[in-house]
Amino acid sequence: MSLFNKIVDTFTSTEFEVESSMKVTELTKQFKEKFGISLRVYKGKKLASDGRMTLKTLDQRTQTSVNFDSEKLKIRATQKVGEVEKLFLNHFGIVVQIADIENKNLLDDALTLGDARRQK
Repeated sequence: MSLFNKIVDTFTSTEFEVESSMKVTELTKQFKEKFGISLRVYKGKKLASDGRMTLKTLDQRTQTSVNFDSEKLKIRATQKVGEVEKLFLNHFGIVVQIADIENKNLLDDALTLGDARRQK
């Protein structure tokens, strides 16, 4: 990440808040609108196919228990892909993967969300 891009991402991007009451489809759509990249949400080892399911109910159907002590998870463009994926696991007990805009290729964990958006 260049210094200029880091400064731009720090000052121009607002936080993206994720709540346990969000539906999977709502989350993935808003994530793509905010960061210009795709978010894959998993239920166990499979993609969560029921988009009407909330993050909280999704957790109730998996083996990992959720830490809902924190009401919202806040994500910024300056955070790295791997860091964001770990935050979802730690806060909500769900596995997510971040992919390119077409949702074809997973992104490198070392990229920031802002840099991932700028990739062609």
